[in-house]
Amino acid sequence: MYQELEKLDLNEIKKVASLWNIQKLPGKDKKSTILGILEIFQNEFYLKGILEKFTPLQVNILTSILKNKGVMTLGEISRKVNIPPINVEMELNVLRKYYLLYQRKNRERLTNNLDKYHAYDEYLKIIKVESNPKGEKFKFSIEKALAKATYAEIPSEWKEAVGAKKSDTVENFLQHALSKDVLQALLDSLGDFDRDVLHKIYTHGGVIEADTIRNYITVNRGRFEQSIPLLTSLYLVRDIYFVEDRFIRVVVIPKEVLDHLQFSPIHPPVKKGTRVRQEKLSANGLDFFLNVKKLISYISRKGLNLAKSGKIKQADHKRTETELLSPDIEIFPEKSQVYQIELILPILKLLGYVDIKGENVILTSETDEFLKKDIFEIMKTVIHEVNEARTRRLSPPEVFTAAEVPFYEKGILDKTVKLIMAHGKINVSVIFSHIVRDHLVFSPTFQIKTYEEDLADLRKEIISAIFYLQLFGLIEVEYPQRNLSLAELGKHYFNHDPLTTVTEKGGITINPDFSIIAFPDRVSINGIHLLKAFCELKDYDRVYTFVLTKDSFQLGILLGYEKDTFVQFLRESSKAELAQNLLFLLDDWGNNLPIVTITEDSVLLRTKDPLVMELLLGQIKGKKFVLEEVSPTGIIIEKSKVMEVIAIAEKLNMIIRLNR
Repeated sequence: MYQELEKLDLNEIKKVASLWNIQKLPGKDKKSTILGILEIFQNEFYLKGILEKFTPLQVNILTSILKNKGVMTLGEISRKVNIPPINVEMELNVLRKYYLLYQRKNRERLTNNLDKYHAYDEYLKIIKVESNPKGEKFKFSIEKALAKATYAEIPSEWKEAVGAKKSDTVENFLQHALSKDVLQALLDSLGDFDRDVLHKIYTHGGVIEADTIRNYITVNRGRFEQSIPLLTSLYLVRDIYFVEDRFIRVVVIPKEVLDHLQFSPIHPPVKKGTRVRQEKLSANGLDFFLNVKKLISYISRKGLNLAKSGKIKQADHKRTETELLSPDIEIFPEKSQVYQIELILPILKLLGYVDIKGENVILTSETDEFLKKDIFEIMKTVIHEVNEARTRRLSPPEVFTAAEVPFYEKGILDKTVKLIMAHGKINVSVIFSHIVRDHLVFSPTFQIKTYEEDLADLRKEIISAIFYLQLFGLIEVEYPQRNLSLAELGKHYFNHDPLTTVTEKGGITINPDFSIIAFPDRVSINGIHLLKAFCELKDYDRVYTFVLTKDSFQLGILLGYEKDTFVQFLRESSKAELAQNLLFLLDDWGNNLPIVTITEDSVLLRTKDPLVMELLLGQIKGKKFVLEEVSPTGIIIEKSKVMEVIAIAEKLNMIIRLNR
């Protein structure tokens, strides 16, 4: 190779260096420059950067020559790739420009088909033409890879970083270098940028294409040529390639490092300005299920109007949001604002309680029975419906589709829960890494060329699973690291652990202005839920501050809760006796609510003679046809049962007059 390069002048050498992305010529004169370039040509990091540029045809030609002891004629290559010699020559010229091949012309024949193309001897030992059977390259193990190495072959940078002895056995070195403390010390020694790069690779399942991580590093104003060699020298990643049509270059985290990161995950750098006191533990309890009831109540009282596009009006988005409790759904700050109405309406559609009529979302059936159900029963019903949602072949209008955060796939949710339960407390990044490896990287159908696309789809599934687990109050999140663990409600739902049902005496304090202070560690989850149902939540900062008003109390009753249940809870939870004026007010507010019921599309059936009505009622009363008897000669009947009522009336020889 030295002889070939020596034939070039300095300007031509500069062009070759530029092709290899060599920014600065190594050397002061021609000879030292050529020697420096030869060294770079044999540097695996630079060589990989060149190999990954080649097209499948160029890779086929190069690997064929390498497998054939480094030499083939033009005719042999042409037959091998099944392309005319003139076209093959064009591809060979590209490989020659990069100084991977050289040509020896055959002077004895008129045809150039016998010209020989040689791979430089320097590359024969360096360029590997291995494939990746069963994803073996993605399961890189340091111990396995270095099992036959000598101590001298272990990189000096790694030895220095882990504080190894000058002479030792490979076995002793690995035992020391791969211990928890040393691995953690290596991770801690990284700067913020390199930690972030490693975190990116980790959340990709420990495998990422070199081009993807190169783009990520460049966009974040780093240098691929610095970050990856540094991480490689510390054996935190391996920069490897294999042949699969092209030279596929990937950066892989070794198995030993992945195992360590499961229990000591890397946290991306916290943004500047985030204070320690902003850290918090967040759990939503039963809030979302109370909000399901609140939205039903809202639709029955105020209705929902749709815009001409068929979507909910922005004004209704904001109005409903102020009426609903605000659960913490910021587990993924990358997501745009999500209005709860967009999440609850699809669930109400699954339950069969809502539909569209004209430009309105309407309630389609009686909801009183649903509202009066125990909140834990509602929770189980809602979770069951969402679990089953993906198996149903439905095409509801867009307003009934959870578009911003689609309903999860049950298998991904189960895997997520299993990981949380196995770890007790687990970081979000560990869940991503685990599931991406299991469901994607090690899938029999895995293809590296569709990796980023498939990964984007899988990430959405994982985000949905974690998002709904948090929304449903089944997990709690520790910010800002975003560590997940099962909440009390989650332990009850998944493990059938008993819930704390009794609130301590003194768990709440009722002030003369009817504001109520509740201490979450002394009040049961159901007690907090009752307070949220009957009172306005004003503030939460370690303790809850509620205000009991006439409107909030009456809304609690409209949501299906019993007045006496709430009063009993107040008695059991407050240290002081309940004031007489409070009991008097609750009694006054809770009796004879001024409810006005307006029924659209109802069917009025009238007779002139009460006896005729009595005869007809005798036949239809037990069949759930009658909604209400309004007078001796008038009843309201179910709209869907009109034709059946007509048939019964005709059998009784009654004369029908149908006004539509």
